[in-house]
Amino acid sequence: MSWQTIRGAALGAALALTAGGAVAQTGGQTGEAAQIQTVLEAWLAERAPVEGVTGIAAYVSLGDPGPTIEAFAGVTGREPGDGPTDRDTLFHMGSTSKSFASAVILKLEAAGKLALDDTIGDWLPEYPAWADVNIRRLLNMSSGIPNYSETAEMSRIWVEEPTRDLTPEDLVAIVYPDGVDDLPVITGYHYSNTNFILAGMIAAKAGGAPYPDLVRSMVIDAEGLTSTFFDPGTYPADVVARMAHGYFENTACTDYQPKDCAVSWNEPIFGRDIRGDSLSWAQAAGGGVASARDVDTWVRDIFAGRVVPPEQQAEWMQLISQKTGEPIADVTPDDPRGFSLGLAKAVLGPYGGQWLYQGTTLGYRTLYVWFEDEDLLITVQTNSQPDDDENELNKVVIAIHDVLKAGGSI
Repeated sequence: MSWQTIRGAALGAALALTAGGAVAQTGGQTGEAAQIQTVLEAWLAERAPVEGVTGIAAYVSLGDPGPTIEAFAGVTGREPGDGPTDRDTLFHMGSTSKSFASAVILKLEAAGKLALDDTIGDWLPEYPAWADVNIRRLLNMSSGIPNYSETAEMSRIWVEEPTRDLTPEDLVAIVYPDGVDDLPVITGYHYSNTNFILAGMIAAKAGGAPYPDLVRSMVIDAEGLTSTFFDPGTYPADVVARMAHGYFENTACTDYQPKDCAVSWNEPIFGRDIRGDSLSWAQAAGGGVASARDVDTWVRDIFAGRVVPPEQQAEWMQLISQKTGEPIADVTPDDPRGFSLGLAKAVLGPYGGQWLYQGTTLGYRTLYVWFEDEDLLITVQTNSQPDDDENELNKVVIAIHDVLKAGGSI
């Protein structure tokens, strides 16, 4: 049950096309906005029975600073009183907010407070088994450290203690080796959320403040993100009230269950609305909450080089192969998936290599794709986590791209 799936603005007067529907900013094509609205409605009608979703939000930026198109379909939950999905609706960002950790670390490096080659031993000597792992390997998923979110203990907490606020130390302790039933260390590329929990702990030490405070000051406030939130545990009631309800619909066994597993450890939470649960189990590995508009704004700032100095930007974009774990200049048809520092790139069929990321929590998905050559960024969000083979959120992005291509906007 991976959070990362790669298998998978100058604003002017706005024209509202439908209530809670599509909005094209000045300079955009209102006809294309209406078509994108139709794309969302058609996808929702087809996928709601399969993926358990009730609503979807999209934000499209055509160039920098725009124009932009926003579109929404459906409602925020399964109860009769749940309102329409709109521009104020929030969703969990999941692992798309791993980029917050990378930004904080790189800003601290630029300030001379740490270096990517510093090790866990330098900053967190309480974990001697991983002493030689450096920060770069944490952020590009080449450390080999096991993934706490795939364990029986994590599933037990989700099932039995969903509102428990965990600390980073609690999460690391789930997989730290003690000589009894230690989880395997994997060489090369290995997706593990534990990496980013450790990176957040290092950032807090180097930055002299709790990690959530660093995110708020160095990311949210610095980038002017007005509908982005990052808390270490249970979110405040006013933020929760803006979230779509999120539904867990994933029947897959976890990575650490036997290969012939018939029933997932997570079976007791199938169908559960997790909106009010604590997000403390995600933290630096994926604990952000935001609107599609803010995710799009943030991602554009990353790829435009507006977040960190040029030296750190180059480090941020350096890919390793998900196949070999070795550095690569770019993805290719023979080596189609790469990972940098909390970012990912993949060959997207005939569309070629694109920066893209799908972040998933127990009840939400946030997906962005940056079509670099066309300077087009598409962000979509929805409110369920289905099985990987039932997850077709990527089809919305492709359909939106093709609408804009046919209309001549790209």
